[in-house]
Amino acid sequence: MSLPAWWRERRARVLQLWAVGIAASLLVTGASSLGYLEALQARSVDLLIHLQGQRFAPEVVVVAIDEEAFESLGRRQPLPRDYLARLLRGLQRAGAAVVGVDMAFNTPTTDADDGALARAIMDFSDGGVSRVVLVEAPPPKAGPLADPAFLASVLRGAADVPLDQDGVIRRVSLLLPRGSEPPLPALSLAVVARLAGLTRGTLEASLRERGGLSPLPAWRSGAGWTLVRTPALALRSDELWRINYVGPAGSFLTIPSGAVVALADQTQDLAADNPLHGRIVLVGGTYRESRDFFPTPHGAIAGVEVHANVIHMLVTGSYIRPSGWLTSLAFQIAIVLLAGVVMAILRPLAGTLVCLTAAVLLGVPASLVAFQRTGYWVDFLLPALVTSLLGLVAEGLARRRFRDSFGRYVSHEIAAQVLAEAPSLRGERRAVSILFSDLRGFTTLSETMPAEQVAARLTEYFEAMTAAIFAHRGMVNDFVGDGIVAIFGAPLPDPEHAWHAVLSAEAMQRALDALNRRWGAAGLPTLRMGIGVHTGQVFVGNVGGAARVKYTVVGDPVNLASRVEGLNKELGTTILITEETRATVGERVEAKDRGLMAVKGRSQPVHVHEMLAVHAQGGPPPGGGSR
Repeated sequence: MSLPAWWRERRARVLQLWAVGIAASLLVTGASSLGYLEALQARSVDLLIHLQGQRFAPEVVVVAIDEEAFESLGRRQPLPRDYLARLLRGLQRAGAAVVGVDMAFNTPTTDADDGALARAIMDFSDGGVSRVVLVEAPPPKAGPLADPAFLASVLRGAADVPLDQDGVIRRVSLLLPRGSEPPLPALSLAVVARLAGLTRGTLEASLRERGGLSPLPAWRSGAGWTLVRTPALALRSDELWRINYVGPAGSFLTIPSGAVVALADQTQDLAADNPLHGRIVLVGGTYRESRDFFPTPHGAIAGVEVHANVIHMLVTGSYIRPSGWLTSLAFQIAIVLLAGVVMAILRPLAGTLVCLTAAVLLGVPASLVAFQRTGYWVDFLLPALVTSLLGLVAEGLARRRFRDSFGRYVSHEIAAQVLAEAPSLRGERRAVSILFSDLRGFTTLSETMPAEQVAARLTEYFEAMTAAIFAHRGMVNDFVGDGIVAIFGAPLPDPEHAWHAVLSAEAMQRALDALNRRWGAAGLPTLRMGIGVHTGQVFVGNVGGAARVKYTVVGDPVNLASRVEGLNKELGTTILITEETRATVGERVEAKDRGLMAVKGRSQPVHVHEMLAVHAQGGPPPGGGSR
């Protein structure tokens, strides 16, 4: 079965683009695995987090020490500990499952206040173990909170969360290394561990022996807490976990601390369906002077809400899971295979835009669906990056092919200008000047010379003539035997195409004179040449089928230029130009009127002039060639 013509022509180009694309995919995948593209990939996760929208998150409740509470406390810092003690007792009365306190107790206050807080923490217990989790901080030098027995029975966690290079919190370290000691859990992990029934001792033992926690709780709507026994959450102290934010600030149910403190003073029982019952509660400051606000993909969020997002991720299992380098590489290669074909069919820029658009329109929704349903993050930016790199390479290869192919017909300067200005090559009607040249008696001469010498003479002749044409903005359209077809005014428009054509004709004759002098000195036969120039409207552009396309001119003026060149034999002249060309160049050309001449294939005679010399009266137009 024969292959389609378009594939036969473009197969080498497609295979070349595939090879480049696969190499680029390997390079990008390697750079991604080594972390060099972290900043770029972070933005793709940000976009997915935004696109999934705000999610319902009943598992965690935030109790905010807000501006009103801070004002009622006389704007005192540290916050009065008797107030925090009443807050914990209110949460205990409401039936909170576990409480994480996102504030450090670095220094003692009064014995009475410290004692009240210590008793509230110890009373909020289950089986003698407090259900309150504190922030790990240097222990105070005095006061009830420094009691070793108290410290041993309360779970603690680190509140610090690392910032990315752009200052945004996207990841959390769930375990912080502490040398020879077991790693310190993050506050969020400590809260979840306490919810699972672990104490400080059992947590440290679990981290020391297994490097992870199993089982962990997971939220089941309407069924309370259940335990997820598999898979175990394997943690390393050097690992950063991306935070799957549920939404912007205020996404969690937030209750003012004043309302909770008031519960401590009530005597009647609270309803079991109150919003705090059975919930994970995080207590933290949201007043301005707490300075506990951080930039996130959803904008500025209080630190206590950052911890709430991490806890929600842990208890629901909604981790952001990288798809893995192999999946990413396969996705990129699939895009590359498609892009290689598209870029070989279309122009590289158009192909790149089509592929990038497809990568975005298909990749983003597909990544979002995978992200929402499985938590796996398939990076759609890496295929887009590879497509962009492939597009740049394809554009460079296309430019090189253009220079290599089109450069055979025009000067390098014109080829570069065509690339820069990107004129349409598909076809249009345009006024141009066509030059035909032909050697006299070369066929007879070639019969007496070896083929190698004939080829060498022709090559030397064509090189000299091509240089003369290129020097005057001409395009060598074709070599026909020992003849040359040149176009002036294409592919770039040239208002002085007729002037450049006659300049080129004169330069070609001078170049042949120079060749004849050299050949004569070497004892070789000399050559004579005839040139015909005509100016008229033609179709100029790419012509051909899928297997072969050529940039050329089509129209009666092309045939007429050929017929005019043939009149040189009849008139014994060297260069003939038509009346249309003569009228266009004006007095800059010295010419002899040869009158109307009949030409083969035309019913009407043609008015021709013998060109004797060129001179630039008033100077040639700007950009014109020189003699």
